[in-house]
Amino acid sequence: MRFLTLLAAFALSSCVQPPPSQPPAVAEPVPAPLAPPYPSWEQVAAHAPAPVAASSASFGWQLDAPAESQPLSGDATLHTLSVSKNGDSVDLQLVYFDSRSHQLKIIDQPDDGAGAGQITACMRRAGAIAGVNGGFFTPQFTPMGLMIANGRSTGAWQSNKLLTGAVVVRHSPQLLWNAEVRESRSARDLIQAGPRLVDSGRPVASLERSKHVPRTFIATDGSHRWIFGLARHTSLGELAEILATPELLPGFQVKRALNLDGGRSSAIYYRSADGREHSDPGWSTVRNYLGIVPR
Repeated sequence: MRFLTLLAAFALSSCVQPPPSQPPAVAEPVPAPLAPPYPSWEQVAAHAPAPVAASSASFGWQLDAPAESQPLSGDATLHTLSVSKNGDSVDLQLVYFDSRSHQLKIIDQPDDGAGAGQITACMRRAGAIAGVNGGFFTPQFTPMGLMIANGRSTGAWQSNKLLTGAVVVRHSPQLLWNAEVRESRSARDLIQAGPRLVDSGRPVASLERSKHVPRTFIATDGSHRWIFGLARHTSLGELAEILATPELLPGFQVKRALNLDGGRSSAIYYRSADGREHSDPGWSTVRNYLGIVPR
């Protein structure tokens, strides 16, 4: 009897098959983003060399006279000054603004026959209180590199000896070098430009010094204070030295600065606190502008 019981138990166990083994779970591939999002200024600063304060004696540039200041609409300020070195003089118009109270915008200007004076109309339409010409453009009047204006993308990202940085705006603006700009989908405004002028408070080495033309640029203290402006008849190397000399710029120390399209494209616009408009449109029709709008 015991033998029959054991035999029955063995027969039952042979009929029960263990569940088939399941293959290891494989996660569905997730498309990788183009790259990580833009770093914050704190993250950028953590990987950058510590700023080195330069003195006016370092480069030889001196103020010819105290800077003149003029309040603009929306609490921005225009500073006008002249600096010189070895008998060469450079005149500058600098618009100071705070990104906590102003929005920085890329303003597209797609009409290749609009004329240089279009800067005034563009600033009015955007509600901007000040602005300068923006990035480079091709003979076909398309942006050189990537441009995003109010969320609309035109052109394509390029990385070369000229286009070495970008102005990037999400909730607030950033001035980033190419290696730090990883993707554009989260940007409301973006424009490529170059070359870099100042990095970590120091002038970038090996910039050209023989071509003296009007130049426009944008600069930041690495936080919420910004400058854009127009320098008349200077080289890239000289402009970098001027911007990296703290004693020359009233109450401002540049951490980073980026050159914009200059020469015949150089243009500046601002509206003074009394509402009057002032414009120096340059000579060429340009594809885009940088403007500031009070928040």
